[in-house]
Amino acid sequence: MWSPDADLAFPAGCLRPRPPEWLVATALAGRASGHCRCWISTAIVSCCRQGIGLCDLGWRRDQESTRAFGKSYETATGTSILFDGTGPTEGAIRTLVDSGDVTWDICDADGFTALRLGATGHLSAIDYKTVDPAKIMPPFAFTHGAGGYAYSYVLAFDTERFAGRPPLSWKDFFDTRSFPGGRAVYRWMNGAFEAAMMAGSDKPTNPYPIDINLAVNRLYKLKPQLQTWESGQQVQQMFVDKTISMACIWHTRAVALAKESEGKIAFTWAGGVLHPGVWVVPKGNPGGIDAFKLIGHMQDPARQIEFTNLQRVGPVNPAATAAMPKALRDYDPTQPENLAQQVIVDSQWWADNFDKARAEFADMLQRS
Repeated sequence: MWSPDADLAFPAGCLRPRPPEWLVATALAGRASGHCRCWISTAIVSCCRQGIGLCDLGWRRDQESTRAFGKSYETATGTSILFDGTGPTEGAIRTLVDSGDVTWDICDADGFTALRLGATGHLSAIDYKTVDPAKIMPPFAFTHGAGGYAYSYVLAFDTERFAGRPPLSWKDFFDTRSFPGGRAVYRWMNGAFEAAMMAGSDKPTNPYPIDINLAVNRLYKLKPQLQTWESGQQVQQMFVDKTISMACIWHTRAVALAKESEGKIAFTWAGGVLHPGVWVVPKGNPGGIDAFKLIGHMQDPARQIEFTNLQRVGPVNPAATAAMPKALRDYDPTQPENLAQQVIVDSQWWADNFDKARAEFADMLQRS
């Protein structure tokens, strides 16, 4: 689950529950709370009687999802997509389903969240008679989640700091003698653990199963230079302030940085870690099978290409990857030449080990 909005990058395992009472109060008040923006003018509890409720991570995603999917779906079916940007974290989905008052039909989640919540009975199995599994690149068609888009964690770097010899691998990222300067990784360690595992080689290698102790110890050795980021804007500011020279970041943010800095910040696909953005359906969703119809609608290659154009995420439909316009291929992590340099996230490993990995990483950050 990738967030385009700076202050909405909460991980799937970070509990930030939004109970139904809070949601209803916010909707009835007709305003957002904090960074949470609801695109629903009436109470959220009634939204799915009027349309399909889709919860994601922010207002800009809502606007661009409307352009890519929403308008065409409403034209085809007469049913609106009602966006809620409050953040469908794992804890929020769990709380909502446990309350028995489910107000969301579809949520944007990580692959490992689909596995974890599916195992605990909080998600409906995807109706693969309505959703076409052949239109989802393997291995992103989960029993309780359907891949909707793709994004990667990549190595971004300051080209002015390394004009003569740019870093080309995670081995270089962990080599602060040859490549001095600060480093930054995601606060919730996705991407960072894989980078640590690949740091022993000049070329990308399969990092799974991750050795948690090894990954944490390698990151600990970086600690004097290590910072963590929780939002795309935060890590961008680190580059602007020159407090870091390299970072493990979302490729979407790296693309934006490269453009906005006019090449002063660059990135490499080498060793990138490809992740799926997954559509999940909370158990007991009010819209029933219509949720799967919308997911099926979003599989259309042209619509996924438009989403790539708007958000710089990659498609998951192989037909969209094949038909991607030349102007967008450099941004698309699923293009064969880009994908060949990367590894694909092992969502099952993260589902099984997220809690332990998070605890060990948090402990390392507190160590002196």
